[in-house]
Amino acid sequence: MSSKANILAVAQAKAKKPASSDQSQPAEPVHKTYTFPTPQDDEPTLWPEIRTIIETSIRDNPRNRQVKLGPSELGTDSLHTLAAKLAGWPQVNQQAGWATFVGTCVHAQFEKLFPTLNRTGFDPDDTNVRWETEKKVQVGHLSGLYGGYDISGHIDLYDRKTATTADWKVVSKTTLTLAKSKGPSQQYRIQASLYGLGLANEDLPVERNAIYFLPKSSVSLNDTVPWETDWDPQPAKWALARAQLLVNFMDIIEQADGPEVRDAWISLLPESPTHDFNDGTWGDDGPLSDLNEPNKAIVPDKWKQLIPLLEATYPGEKNE
Repeated sequence: MSSKANILAVAQAKAKKPASSDQSQPAEPVHKTYTFPTPQDDEPTLWPEIRTIIETSIRDNPRNRQVKLGPSELGTDSLHTLAAKLAGWPQVNQQAGWATFVGTCVHAQFEKLFPTLNRTGFDPDDTNVRWETEKKVQVGHLSGLYGGYDISGHIDLYDRKTATTADWKVVSKTTLTLAKSKGPSQQYRIQASLYGLGLANEDLPVERNAIYFLPKSSVSLNDTVPWETDWDPQPAKWALARAQLLVNFMDIIEQADGPEVRDAWISLLPESPTHDFNDGTWGDDGPLSDLNEPNKAIVPDKWKQLIPLLEATYPGEKNE
């Protein structure tokens, strides 16, 4: 038998040799499995503090502490909310808007992104600046018993090349579906129209309005609902005129019968026939009215007759 055959025979014999008693026991695992504690095992102690920090920051955001009306609010179809804000009523039962905060974060990132696409270099006439973010515009002025103030706002994105205003809306799947089937709400349409009016007030070109409904919970932008249209100044002018008329009504009532009657009159104004996030946050709303001193002022019929003169919806607007 050759040496190669001998080596093969020895190897086969060793392979058939039964394992010793020590080798029959399973080896200890090199890594033992670690079991993480479940929420039931350990109550969170740090989270309450962290949550308070986050929610306080959200509430203190300048957007949330705004007192004067802006373009985003003038188009509401809730006469009650519009009058309450014009009268300076405090809002109650407001939770820290996490969904709104997510949208604010998206706005902040886009605010940084688009200016990086502009050509650089000295350009006193801004002829090479295509993209401008958070451009402040004055859309109108309201005057009343206690003076007046300019109504201004910030356009999310202004494209000088196409003379277009663009507004970002980071929304839920439900809002995406509604936007796709019915288009933007009256409030969003009027907001866009007001931004265009603000540009026109500065003699800047404006031809188009755009609203982009971005998906809050999708994994891509495939579910985005884009809306673009030619700029129409009439919705903006209607909203400004309605707000001024409402201020005039409230001032007349207050001068004649005092602020309590004015506030009682505001309580008679209808809420949104569709949806306004501010409905339900006023001291005279539903269960909240039980927490406040009731307003016992009686509204004379002559003031009630003013209510039908106020339009909740823009003429021709379909609210379903």
